[in-house]
Parts: sequence; C-alpha cells; structure tokens
Amino acid sequence: MKKLILFFVLSLISCSKDVETPELTCTQPNLTVNKSVEKVYELSGTTAKQYLYDDIIEAYVVSSDEGGNFFKTISLQTRETDGIPAIGFSVPVDATNTYIDYRMGNKVFVKLKNQFTDLYYGGLRIGSLYVSNAGDPTIGRISQNEYKNVLNASCTNIDENQLVKSLSVEEALSDSKLNTLIELNDVEFTEAALGRHYFEESNNVGGSTNWYLRDKTGNQIIFRTSSYAKFADYAVPEGSGKVKGILTKFGTDYQFMVRYESDIIMNGKRNTPFFAEDFQSVKNNVNFVLPGWSNIVEKATKLWKSIVYGGNGYAEFNTTSTTAAENVAWLVSPKINLTGYKNAVLSFRSAQHDLKVDSPLNTLEVYVSTNFDGASVTKAKWTKLEAKVPTLSTPSREFISSGGIDLSSYSGNINIAFKYIGSGKDKTLNGAFMVDDIKIFGEK
Repeated sequence: MKKLILFFVLSLISCSKDVETPELTCTQPNLTVNKSVEKVYELSGTTAKQYLYDDIIEAYVVSSDEGGNFFKTISLQTRETDGIPAIGFSVPVDATNTYIDYRMGNKVFVKLKNQFTDLYYGGLRIGSLYVSNAGDPTIGRISQNEYKNVLNASCTNIDENQLVKSLSVEEALSDSKLNTLIELNDVEFTEAALGRHYFEESNNVGGSTNWYLRDKTGNQIIFRTSSYAKFADYAVPEGSGKVKGILTKFGTDYQFMVRYESDIIMNGKRNTPFFAEDFQSVKNNVNFVLPGWSNIVEKATKLWKSIVYGGNGYAEFNTTSTTAAENVAWLVSPKINLTGYKNAVLSFRSAQHDLKVDSPLNTLEVYVSTNFDGASVTKAKWTKLEAKVPTLSTPSREFISSGGIDLSSYSGNINIAFKYIGSGKDKTLNGAFMVDDIKIFGEK
C-alpha cells in the first residue's frame, strides 16, 4: 500500500513538471487617438458640456483607490514632453477597487463621445451628467456598467517615475498642476499636526482631515486624508522629507492627496528656525505690543494693531478708519543675532483685505537694518528686501508666503521691519495688510 501511495505522489510530481504556468495576456484596444487632452481642456468651461464628437484621447493613471484615500475617482495625466507640460484630469466612476484594472502608469484610451466635461475649480473633469437638487448640471460618476467602455486600459504600462514631477510648494500651487502626480521635497507638517493622526474626528472636514505641509520659505499646502484611508489612524511624522501625490482643489484651496502611506517619506530632521514669531500671544484689536517689538508712527497717528481672527493671531495695519492723507507706520522686530549662522533665510506670511488698487502709495514693504536704536526709524539705515506681498488679485485674508529672503550677507545683530504706506483720505489708497509667521532659518 505504501508503495502504491509513493508511486501516486511521484506521478503527480512528474506530471506537474510537464504543466506550464499560463502567461497573463493583454488584449490591446483597437483604438486610435485623434484628439489631445490640451484641446479638450480648451473646449471645456465651468458648466458641464456634452462632448458630441467621436474623439479619443490617451493618458496615464496616476491615482489609486487601493490605499483608500481616493474614492470613486481616477486621476489621469499626459506624459510631459519637451516644451509641453503634463496635463491632468479626473474621471468620476461609480465603482470601487478600480486599481485592479487601472494600475499606476497604465496608459488608458478615453472615448469622449456623449460624455460631459467641465473645469471644476480649474481642473478638467470627464464624466456623466448629474443634475443637482438645485437643478444645476454638473459632472457625475460614469455608471458601473459603462465606465469600462469609456476608459479602455491598454497593454502599455510605464514606471510612475516617468510621470511624477518634482516641485516646490510654490510651483505646485497652480491650476496647471491639478490632477497630476507631483512630489514635494524638503517639506514638513506644521506644528498643529504633530502628535496627531492623519485623520481625526475632531478635525473632520467633509469626511477628511486637513493638515498643512510647509517648506522652509513658509509656503503651505493642505494635506488631505480621508477617514477611509488605510493609514488614517497612523501618527503624523515629525521629521522633514518628501511626499508624493495628486494635486486637487476645492474653491480657492489647493489640496494635496497621497495614494498610500508609502508616499510619505519623512526621515530628515525637522527644520527649526532660530528666530520665529507667530503672534499667537497677542490680544485682539489693540495697538500691537510684544516684548522687544517696536510699533512706530512715521506719518499720521495710527499704529499697527494686533488681531485675532479665527483663532489665529497676527499683526495688521488698516487705514479704512483714518482720515490722514498719508499713513506710514513701522513694525520692527527685536534684535536678531545672526552670529554663528550661515546662509540665513527669512520668510513670513502676509495677507490683505479691502484693497482697492495696487499702488506703491498703498503697500507693504520689508526692510533690514543693522543700526536701529529701538526708537527712531528715521535715524537708522534701512535696506529694502525683495519679498512677495499680497496684491488686489490675492483672495481676501488668504496668507501667502514671502518666499525665501536671503540674509547671508548680514552678520551680528539685525532688525526686520514691516513698513505700511497708505492713505485714509484717498479712499482708493486704503485697505489692510496682515503679517504673520515670521521665521529665520540658518546653518550652524
């Protein structure tokens, strides 16, 4: 009996050697591309519009619902070529686990006929028509029975490294980068996220949590995590590094979404400024007072004020309640010692509200001095620094980064000053500027 069993086992082993593992095959769609994504973008507008022509575009998959952070939507983009940047778009579909059929880097042919397109906060969408309760037509999900007829996966797959674009936060904040795969380098989560989880019910914004990523020059971008993300309850890392994901947008807010937890690599040391002031200790709507700071009027009588708005403290100068022909006021930092630091870089964030025009007679300027005595701004020598400040086109109360301001040519003690120029009499030259989050980084 034992011999019979042994013979049977040996026969199975012998037979198994003769059976070859079947190869996975792919049937290439017999489709010809006859339209560019760029052209479809140009033909689309803010209102959903049906595409009537038998046109086909091609693009590559750059998002995935495998990690749970993307739900019933697929992001695709073209491949960047010389002189032609990548263009991204999203396709909402009424299906889950789409990563099985549409994997990262998979080329997809999109049949446009009878689909609808629009520009959603600047980003191209392609999908079915959905009419809201208010009767407004918009882009909805392609049905489960139809989406594979619209999205035809090809047999071509490329490495996502051929699609990803390495950008600074400032470069990423652009409608032209929406729905594309980007990598942000040398960034970190802001202090509010430290010790917290990617998703927290106490910070639930439409089923997701918004934290912020920040670079050394103060640029920030929303980092958004769905409650359904597989890494939702993981702790936010404290270091610095890089993150890879898809740029999206809601309203005026750019939102960065990763696909998996492995898109986040924060192995570097946290960037710590040797001088920082976030004004969180100030009182609301009083003349600005902080130890070491100087609040000085050069013309007229109005001083800088401290404001607390939405829980955020900042410094503000507002001419709307004055009648002086010209207001000039200075907000000067304490002495800042650069000794022992190399390649010092200053950054701050600023915002505006109620501006009427862009004019040098109504503006915010930034200066540095090495001989300010703490009392007289007119006796000191001031050097104007080139910084990005808000303009009329900047959304009201939206803080923007100054960019990195080089202080490497300075040593010893310096003062940084914010100078406001405006008019209370000429109502076209009034408004308000706000200053926050002043930081200076340097190398020991």
